[in-house]
Amino acid sequence: MRSEAYCRRLFTIGALWNWAIAALLAGLAAFSLEGLALFLNDIPESLLWFHLFFGLVAVFGVGYYWIAQAPHRNRDIIKMGVLAKSLVVALVIPAWYAGQVTALGASAATVDFIFTILFVDVLVQNPMG
Repeated sequence: MRSEAYCRRLFTIGALWNWAIAALLAGLAAFSLEGLALFLNDIPESLLWFHLFFGLVAVFGVGYYWIAQAPHRNRDIIKMGVLAKSLVVALVIPAWYAGQVTALGASAATVDFIFTILFVDVLVQNPMG
């Protein structure tokens, strides 16, 4: 069983991770499109999808913050986080192999993979919430 203190720390760190990534990507998109080359090999003409992506990353950060406030009451948000982070990994890693994403972008997805494992561990270790 994972302690409530452990869960609070884990999901606070998860929230901070998401907010940092969202802020970094938003800043790069707003002030330095060339900076996006740190993560993407090809900068698209329209950044709408990118804005939606980092907006959703920030919103999921809010969800992780809510979990940190009351881990036992937010089990379904943990499940959504597992799905979302799994989707990021499932999309980014093949894109890296295809040369569409840089190693730094793939590294960020690897951090999400680690969070996925930790989130699943909380669900398994705390089956009743």
